[in-house]
Amino acid sequence: MSARRIVLAIVCVALAVVGAVAAAQRLPIEQIQLRGDRFRGLAYAEMTPEQRVMLEHTVNSARAVTNTTANGPFNVLLRSPEIGDLVQQLGNSIRFASGLSPAQRELATLAAGRAWTSRYEWYAHARYAAQAGIPASVIDAIAAGHAPDLGALATDEALTWRVAEELMFTRRVSDATYADALAVLGEQRLAAAAALAAYYELVSMILNVDRYPLPADAPPAAADALAPLPPSALYRAPSGAVTARPPLPATDYDRAIEDLSARLRAGVEPSPPLRSAVAFVVLAQWDHTRHVDAQWTADQQVARRFASELLSTRAVRDATFAAARDTFGERQLVDLIVMIGAFNLHCAKLALAGNACTLDAH
Repeated sequence: MSARRIVLAIVCVALAVVGAVAAAQRLPIEQIQLRGDRFRGLAYAEMTPEQRVMLEHTVNSARAVTNTTANGPFNVLLRSPEIGDLVQQLGNSIRFASGLSPAQRELATLAAGRAWTSRYEWYAHARYAAQAGIPASVIDAIAAGHAPDLGALATDEALTWRVAEELMFTRRVSDATYADALAVLGEQRLAAAAALAAYYELVSMILNVDRYPLPADAPPAAADALAPLPPSALYRAPSGAVTARPPLPATDYDRAIEDLSARLRAGVEPSPPLRSAVAFVVLAQWDHTRHVDAQWTADQQVARRFASELLSTRAVRDATFAAARDTFGERQLVDLIVMIGAFNLHCAKLALAGNACTLDAH
């Protein structure tokens, strides 16, 4: 066994021990003070019972291996605690029960963080990637927006990166990449690589909308770790043929995705007209075509403008955010962001089967 594999094995054992301890002994949440920017950081004392339940589930879960303070998207998701709880459950399912190795997980995550220039996600997961044995040269190349030397990675890791990176930047998976990945990763891990990248795309959306701050003790260079990507670099055409192929078998996280989507559909808000406006924008960015415009209500225009700006620039301006927050309130705005992410998860699964995205907003 190589020295690198020995180190990774030790790390995995250590993480398993930490996870077992966390599972056996409840981590306290009563003193947690969350951070935020556009969404003010919440304190436990001011939370509703539903928010406290979500925070409990978030901290005292498999996630405690790396996060015991609910840093990240959870302060935003707590504005809609029932939906937020489903999102954090989905994240746990894909990260820790999908069969992906730590290095595979982090490469798929870095692909999403890079595509979205999500600085907090990169701050957290570049460290996890290094701990998982991914060479610094690979991490640095990804951060700079360059193609990394895949020869520096194990074959399974390189293929995980190819799948996730193609999904993020081409919205397809080429036949060549699919065939190579299926042969090496197998069905379960191939599906997980795509789902994990799409999940962290949702996380990146939430963090970027909030302008989530880095911790006070972050190194000074952390804020500039990601080189900005020009608009022309956010999408490229697939490098090879993409043809239809049989869908992969359903997984536990597919069911978690459907639970989330079903809850969004069943809720009073966002209403079907708002879902239609968001679906219109999501389809346009996955297909890279201009769909026939419809007659939009004032609320639909606000939702459409918010979703379009977010997906096309990876951020939203203050005026766009304020208009959406004032129109919908924080809870419904969070549900709209999650809906965009849920649509993306659905589209990613279709892309993995070589199909264009279709959405039923109702």
